[in-house]
Amino acid sequence: MADFYISMSSDEIAAQIAGLLNHHNKLTRTHNRHSIQRSPANYFVEVDKDKVIGCAASLKTSQNLSTIKHICVHPDYRQQGIAKKLAALAIEKSSTEYVNMTIRHDNIPSQLMAKSLGFVFVERKPAGDHDIIMVGRKR
Repeated sequence: MADFYISMSSDEIAAQIAGLLNHHNKLTRTHNRHSIQRSPANYFVEVDKDKVIGCAASLKTSQNLSTIKHICVHPDYRQQGIAKKLAALAIEKSSTEYVNMTIRHDNIPSQLMAKSLGFVFVERKPAGDHDIIMVGRKR
C-alpha cells in the first residue's frame, strides 16, 4: 500500500491550524503551534499548495463519545464543501459510538452543515456573550 507525504512539517501544519483558528473562528481561547501539537485531538486538514485552508478535530471525551471541534475554513475557500468533508472524515475516524459538536447560535452555515451530516439538536445554553447549540448523532 502506498504511503503519502506532504512537504510541510508537523510544526508548520500545527502553526497554520492555530493561525486559522485564531483569525477566522470566534474562539475565546487563543491557540499556538504548541497548544495544537499537545492537544489529544486528532486533526484533519485540507491544504492548497503549502497552505492549510481548512481543519477539523476529533477528541474522544468518553468511552462512547467523541467531540468534533475546531471546524474552520479560510474565508477564501468557503462554500466549497471543505468543512463538511473534514467534519465527515473526523466522524468516520472517531472510535466512539456517538459524536457531538457545539456551534454558536448565530453560525447558521455550521448548523445547516451539521444537519446535513445527520446531527440533531440536543440543547442550547449560554456561553458568555452568546449561546451555543449542542448537536449529536450516532457515528
